[in-house]
Amino acid sequence: MLFFFYEVDNRSDNPSVNNCGGINRQPGSEILRKIYVNDSNFQNLTKGNYSGPGGIFNETGESVAYIRINGSYIHEATIEMKNGTLKTIGPDDSLEDLYREADSLNGSVISVNSQITGGEFYIITIDTPNETVKSIEKVDKLPEWTGTEEVVSEELIGK
Repeated sequence: MLFFFYEVDNRSDNPSVNNCGGINRQPGSEILRKIYVNDSNFQNLTKGNYSGPGGIFNETGESVAYIRINGSYIHEATIEMKNGTLKTIGPDDSLEDLYREADSLNGSVISVNSQITGGEFYIITIDTPNETVKSIEKVDKLPEWTGTEEVVSEELIGK
C-alpha cells in the first residue's frame, strides 16, 4: 500500500478518523520523519535544519523522503495600511527588512509568505518495517509532485 503525502494537516475533528477507529496510528509523514531524524548519517548531513517537501510511505516495504538542505529564503509580506487597504511588499531575503519597510510605510504586517529556494536535494530511502535508513542519495532536483515544502528546524525536531 502506497501513500503520498505533502504538507497536509492529517488531523480531524472526528476522533475515530484521527486514530483509525481506536488504533493509535500516525501519519506516514510522521513515521518517516521519526526514522530519518534518528539516523546519524541524516543528522550529520542536515545538522538539524532541512525542508521536507514530500515522500512516499509504504508500511510494508521501502519508503522514500525527499529533503532540501542549505536553501535560502525569499519573503513577501502583506501589510494593512492605516486607511485599511492591503499592500504586498517584497520579495526580500531579509524578513527584518520587510518589517522595517512596513514600519516606514506606517503599515502593520498581517501575513508573511516565506519560500525556500536553491540548496541541495536528497532522497532518503527507508526500510519502513525495520525502521532504518537504507540510503541517502543526492539528486539534481526534487520531483514536481512534492509541491509546497514544510520547513523543519532543529527546534521543531526536539534536538
